Amino acid sequence: MTYRTSIAQMIVIPHDGNMVTWADGNLRLPYSERCGVFMKDESPWLLEPMRAMSDPSIFRVDVRGPAGGAKSLIGEVHVAFSIMESHGLYYYVWQTDDDAKDAIEDRIMPMIEDNEFLKNRLPKNADDVRKQKIVFPGLSFYCIAAKPSKAQSKRVRTLVMEEPHMWNPGMMTAFEKRCEGAKNAKILTLSTGSILGDESDKSFLAGSQEVWQVPCPHCGHFQAMTDHRERLLADITAETTDENGEYIWSKIIPTVRYNCAWCNKDWPSDQKFRHEQSKLGKYVPTNPNAPADHRSFHMEAVSVHYFPLSKILMEKLSAVAAYRMGAIAPFKDYMQKRRAMAWDEAPEVTDEAAAFDRSKGDYQMLEAFPDEITRFMLVDNQQGQASVGAHRWIDCRAFGETESRLIWCGKVTTWEDVEEKRIELGVEPRRTLVDTAFDGPDVQRQCIRYGWYGLRGDQTRKESFTHTRDEAVNGIVVKVSRQLPFSPPAKGIAVTTGNVRRQAIYFFWSQITIKNMWHRLKNGLAEYRWTVPQDVPEEYQKQTCVEFKKQQTSKDGKKRWEWICRKGAANHLTDCDQMSLVAALMDLRIQGILWSSKEETNKEETT
Repeated sequence: MTYRTSIAQMIVIPHDGNMVTWADGNLRLPYSERCGVFMKDESPWLLEPMRAMSDPSIFRVDVRGPAGGAKSLIGEVHVAFSIMESHGLYYYVWQTDDDAKDAIEDRIMPMIEDNEFLKNRLPKNADDVRKQKIVFPGLSFYCIAAKPSKAQSKRVRTLVMEEPHMWNPGMMTAFEKRCEGAKNAKILTLSTGSILGDESDKSFLAGSQEVWQVPCPHCGHFQAMTDHRERLLADITAETTDENGEYIWSKIIPTVRYNCAWCNKDWPSDQKFRHEQSKLGKYVPTNPNAPADHRSFHMEAVSVHYFPLSKILMEKLSAVAAYRMGAIAPFKDYMQKRRAMAWDEAPEVTDEAAAFDRSKGDYQMLEAFPDEITRFMLVDNQQGQASVGAHRWIDCRAFGETESRLIWCGKVTTWEDVEEKRIELGVEPRRTLVDTAFDGPDVQRQCIRYGWYGLRGDQTRKESFTHTRDEAVNGIVVKVSRQLPFSPPAKGIAVTTGNVRRQAIYFFWSQITIKNMWHRLKNGLAEYRWTVPQDVPEEYQKQTCVEFKKQQTSKDGKKRWEWICRKGAANHLTDCDQMSLVAALMDLRIQGILWSSKEETNKEETT
């Protein structure tokens, strides 16, 4: 290569257009499994955010889309465009060092090296190419982690942030300050659904909030594609579920289709139609008060033509089923990564006193429950203090098809008193469960003595436990797994009397899952009613209204909402009531009722 040729390659004629026209059919993407060259018609929903990033009048662009929707391609194409067309300091920020390292090794460097015009811009000095920094002519590119040490000193002209809702609090703002005072600065965030009210969510809401819409092939009305409000449909009937209520996917999948919000006609579901339809899509702003230099974009997974609608519906139904039984994580993951929505982790705002009054049923303590299927008695063992010796709190609940009634609650002294109360209330021994947290060995001995079971709240933040069973499928026995908010039975101490050896049985239960589910039931946020009698003891109300949700910060700096008991308050009947929910979920008859109950019919509306 001659000196003149090398100098000529360093001279770049500015592109007369935006980064879409610059990259279309020109930029090779060696890591892409879908398309080895950037083609603008392959992912039409990326084009307007790309044009916004090329517009000098736009300062900030926020993109919120589903996982796998190619939104990271906006950042990668912008990196390539900037190498050729821009200058200054460029920060591409990821959550961790490993994420940043993977991005530059697996995607950015292969893209640079596979495009001759980019490769020629690489510095000849090896010291100018480091693991997380490349010094191009006029452009210093950094691919780094969201750490405080990285968000200091330097003035940044271009800032790209990947999944900032997963960063530690304050880091997003810290990096944004690096752009203050930089001429023609540009900020881009690329994220799935965030956390309601966090820095990422506030930034998106401050922008134009443009929603991706496509036209109906029948009536022509443009509309946002969503799996909500009965738009993504399938035939789910008695014929498409088995005797256990499990979905028969082979019968459901052929019936999946999308329905127009205007004319109620079904759309073709094949990928070819959906691809052609996406080429007609457009973003429609919904925030007229947004600054002119701040655009934000949102779309859901159902708009991505290469995502099968059947897979999305399967994931949704599974997540909703898990949510109804109290496992929030799968539903949260679905809302964030498929619908790209902001998830509300704050507690529901509930007037405890009003909710308690609404929960009163038209019955008295110890009154017969005509619709009762079964009842449980839960016991909380307490050491007591100097003024009050050892004692036990008892909560007895009956469960029916649509309602659970508190039958009796109170305090007794001895284990013999507990057994007498069990007999009086007509509860079977195996439906009597005792908390083993305090004085576990003695509680287990009492369980052996009277035929009760033990319960123990899990302290590891476990949301569910794996249960497996053998099941015949096409004549072949296979192991089927299911996640439940309580553990398989665990064996405790053993007692031998004569030639008979008996062993205590107890179960762990997920406090995270059960507490969330119990609070929704108690506060009337479910179809299934959780009621108390008209003459319910005042002590029950005092002890079951002492928990509140508070945001806690862990050692690694991450924040999470946890149920906290007010300092100094007794919550023994809260524990018993929550354990009664555990016991009910163990009973297959009640389990099916509670799982099919719509735990929060308006959750998708408010998330």
